[in-house]
Amino acid sequence: MADSLDRLTVTVRPDVPMQMYTCVQHVMALGCVRALRDAGLEAHIVWPAEVAVDGEEALHVRARAGYEEGLFAEVTLAATERGTSLLAQRRQLLSEALEASAREWEASLRRAGTVAGPLAPVLDEYFSLLLLAQKEVDVVYPNGNLCARGVLAGMDVWGRAAVRTASGRVVDISPEQASLRGATA
Repeated sequence: MADSLDRLTVTVRPDVPMQMYTCVQHVMALGCVRALRDAGLEAHIVWPAEVAVDGEEALHVRARAGYEEGLFAEVTLAATERGTSLLAQRRQLLSEALEASAREWEASLRRAGTVAGPLAPVLDEYFSLLLLAQKEVDVVYPNGNLCARGVLAGMDVWGRAAVRTASGRVVDISPEQASLRGATA
């Protein structure tokens, strides 16, 4: 996939077990947000792997894993209309952030030894940078129907969001099942 003004693709090769690659896009979104915040921007993660700047989605982070001379992930940042100028102006910074994030994630998993899941070493930081953490959200099925409403109360080490409904029930959501949006009236 060729890069364009609204797209950047970087191949990373973190030396981690294959099953950990299920959350590589989460980790890459975290790396982008770190870099943008270090550059003075108000950046957050929109679960599971979008980057928001000043409260609006700017970049979609996607990853495709494969095996060729070892495991790799092809990570693509695709800019929204709002994010096109951000990507154009911060292309080098974001490219370096993706590579650094892969190295740091690999190192943190190594230091931890055995971990429960791919996000274990970065889970607290990831959750603290979620735009909707501890806020009321709508859980929306892919067909647009509302599944549940509640507070985004947590995450697990495999990237699933935990939404606590008004009744106290916790709904665990994987990115394949539904998306989260700020609650509407």
